[in-house]
Amino acid sequence: MTSVYVASSRCECQASLTAELTEDRLPVTGSAFLLGKREVAPAHAIDPERETFDIGWLCPFCGRNVMRTFAASALPKKRAPKASPPSPGE
Repeated sequence: MTSVYVASSRCECQASLTAELTEDRLPVTGSAFLLGKREVAPAHAIDPERETFDIGWLCPFCGRNVMRTFAASALPKKRAPKASPPSPGE
């Protein structure tokens, strides 16, 4: 089972930014949530091999490039969703 980590922060416009990261701390998905609406927020990691590294997002609500620093050991871990079982006949 693959581990997925989650990094979250707020943009200056108050959107909630979230990135799901691989075990290597590389973003797989990035999203932003504001006023009941969720949008894709491209995310990237800077120096993910270090204990303290940065994640940058492009906020779709205000257009800011948001960079936040995270400690790898403090990132919450969640289980990756299980793959769907094969359909009968596959």
